[in-house]
Amino acid sequence: MLPTGHIEWTWAGVNLLQRTTGRFADTDYRKVALVVLLPDLIDKPLALFLFPQANAALFFGHTLLLHGVIWAVAWATGRLQRWLIYLLAFSAHLLQDRMWGFTQTLLWPLRGLDWHPWRHVGTPQEMLDAYLQVLQTEPILLALEGMGLVLLAWFLYDRGLTTWSRLRAFLKNGRAPADPRLARVESCE
Repeated sequence: MLPTGHIEWTWAGVNLLQRTTGRFADTDYRKVALVVLLPDLIDKPLALFLFPQANAALFFGHTLLLHGVIWAVAWATGRLQRWLIYLLAFSAHLLQDRMWGFTQTLLWPLRGLDWHPWRHVGTPQEMLDAYLQVLQTEPILLALEGMGLVLLAWFLYDRGLTTWSRLRAFLKNGRAPADPRLARVESCE
């Protein structure tokens, strides 16, 4: 999934959780965007600078080991409840990337010390070319990215972020505003 897709799907999921459970009201959507991208922010520089000859683009950030350690640290330090929405976003990345198809990396090091082989992506141009090829050969990714745009539109509409001033305020403070329809009803009473 592309970075935009990760953010769109995750923001929509957080919004749905907020709406259906009433929990996570103080979630900072900027932090959600950062943590859902964190596996790629860890692994893509590794592919370019540390392991350019590995013929892979998925490393530690896409392993159950790293995700398990992060969850265990949150639990052991008593921060699990406070960090829960961000932990869910972080690990949602594995689902969004359909990592069950890349078990050599997902289960690393249980299946050996090698990473899931892909192709040489040791330069920015090779990385870009590889992702363009994937988009051309994997129609499911285009469908998922298109659905991500629909989910983003729903999120913006649902939260009343359809004016520049409200959108700018959201981007500045990271918090989804209260339901704008309720605010209109309350102001009419």
